[in-house]
Amino acid sequence: MDRETALRGYQEAVSGRIREYQETIGAYVLERAEALEDLVRTGADLLGIQMKKQGKESVSFLYFSFLKADLSGREHRFLVHALDERWYLDEEPAEVYVDASDLPDPLYRLWDDLTEAGQGYGGAVNSYDIQNMVFDQMPVFDCVVSQVLRYRLREWEKKGIFANLSLSPSWLLKWGQYRDQTEMLVRTDRVEKEEGFWKDELARAKRKPDQLVFSYWYRGTYQNSGPRDLDMRFITFEESSIRHVDFRSCNMEGSRFVNCTLTDCTFEGCNLWGADFRGSRFEHTSFDGAELAAAIFPAESVPFLGISAEQLQVIGLDRGEGT
Repeated sequence: MDRETALRGYQEAVSGRIREYQETIGAYVLERAEALEDLVRTGADLLGIQMKKQGKESVSFLYFSFLKADLSGREHRFLVHALDERWYLDEEPAEVYVDASDLPDPLYRLWDDLTEAGQGYGGAVNSYDIQNMVFDQMPVFDCVVSQVLRYRLREWEKKGIFANLSLSPSWLLKWGQYRDQTEMLVRTDRVEKEEGFWKDELARAKRKPDQLVFSYWYRGTYQNSGPRDLDMRFITFEESSIRHVDFRSCNMEGSRFVNCTLTDCTFEGCNLWGADFRGSRFEHTSFDGAELAAAIFPAESVPFLGISAEQLQVIGLDRGEGT
């Protein structure tokens, strides 16, 4: 049997095991959600110590990475990498490693299973073939971790997760392969923007669909606009006034409205899964037909929002500090 035929047969033989990994990694990571959050906290604390040693004043870009080299070496650790506002032109980035505990174990078990399955192919399947197949599954792992952490880290300030870091007003945190494919976890941009910038970004989003994903709008007034049918996942409005805005049919999964005032707005038909409206006030705002699963609203506002009985069953109520 030639190598090409043998490798193709091997890939078909192990496809079920790879599929099993893909189907179970989500539950595995979700069970370790709290440990994941602690891992980020520990990494941030160690990074803060390293920054002081280097005399680094602040950082704007944070990356958590499970490196391919560490996977190959069976290292249970993650790299935490921080750069200032110069990004990759920062000549002295701060770096630390943090213990990953058992988080990478599914990838190691997959590696072992693929290695055992390859023993019956007379050397036609080598260690590099197996390594590359495992590497191909790392984005699946990174994606699942990112999905969990996006929600665990939304209250990073209240939880004090990055309390020992000096962060720029505009900063972001990503998870994934260093200088390669990464997933956004947190983005903060506490710089006030003029209303004209909002309208310019809406126009750009018509041409570039992900323009507003993870965008951040701070202490502004945004009004008289219709960003209908746009991708606005994980967008944040903080301490802002939003008036006469038609968000109809937008994808606003994971969006946040922090201490905002919404007046004469419509979210009809929006995907607001996991949206957070805590601390916000509403006047003449409609959520007709919106997907509100896991969305959080101030408890005192809900009776006046016209939310349906079906929607009430899936939302969360915030009754104030400590509730």
